[in-house]
Amino acid sequence: MDALISLALLFVFLFAGMLLARIPRVALSPWLKKISAGVLFGLLFFMGFRMGRTTEGTAELARVGLLSAGFALSTVVGTVAVLLLIFSFFRQGEREPLPSTSAEFLGDDPAAGSGAFTASRLPAFMIHLKDPLRLFAFVAAGFLAGLLLPAGGFTGEVISTWMLRALLLSIGMDLTAGGVSFRAVLAGKRTLLLPLGTAVGSLLGGLLMVPLFGLTPSETLAVSSGFGWYSLSGVLISDMGNPFLGSVAFMANILRETMALLAIPFLGEARLPYLAVGVGGATSMDVTLPLIERSCGAWIVPLSITSGAVLSLLVPVLVPLFYNLG
Repeated sequence: MDALISLALLFVFLFAGMLLARIPRVALSPWLKKISAGVLFGLLFFMGFRMGRTTEGTAELARVGLLSAGFALSTVVGTVAVLLLIFSFFRQGEREPLPSTSAEFLGDDPAAGSGAFTASRLPAFMIHLKDPLRLFAFVAAGFLAGLLLPAGGFTGEVISTWMLRALLLSIGMDLTAGGVSFRAVLAGKRTLLLPLGTAVGSLLGGLLMVPLFGLTPSETLAVSSGFGWYSLSGVLISDMGNPFLGSVAFMANILRETMALLAIPFLGEARLPYLAVGVGGATSMDVTLPLIERSCGAWIVPLSITSGAVLSLLVPVLVPLFYNLG
């Protein structure tokens, strides 16, 4: 019952943010992004702080790194495998073109591979890594604080819970401000294949971690449901009382985003634009979007934003849902 109440509260704050974004004075406030950034930094600090306070977290830092790398690799491989299967089937079995950018979506646009990977793109790649490294610094600072400060009853749990709700409020506002029409997405069933294929592939790939590391299926599915959104999935799991697994989710999704930034130019050159979007997961609507556009062409942008938005909506639903199944 407590888990259901917590999940319901997450939705309340998420949808409240969507409603608030319809008020121009609120949505256009110059303070909004600064407050959201501050909340995010605070959440990541307390995630590290809670991990530093636990014996398990301090004793198994090497295992955090190994698990994170395993999850990042398995979710990306699972995504690639499922999307290849889905769109190979549609190439063979579908004669009716996909809505709007149908030919390009299947990789048949001559311009789809026009964004070859060159050395001139390397500075842009490094720029994309700046934000993850900065956020990781807050987690590391929190971990050191939890490890070195005198032991006491304070864990930051209550503060981080309310920070998480504030973050979901701002996420709801961002989704509405992005102008994504979910009605249009649902109207085109095949448009949903990209985010749903990405989700299914990520979850199936993540399940490979069960026999390899002895995790429960619910734990692996919860971590895999981050879809590359490191700034939310990790704090969700930490808030549910598992800072160790929350740190794994945070690092795994940072590594997934890094792998996506490396892979997208090559997938664009290979004329596999739907895979370029899929490996980016939830980040295909923001962080990896510029690289996807340059590597695959401007026609992919609406599909990339839509896929990222759908996956972003699934993260606050699936992460707590799967975690509480265990």
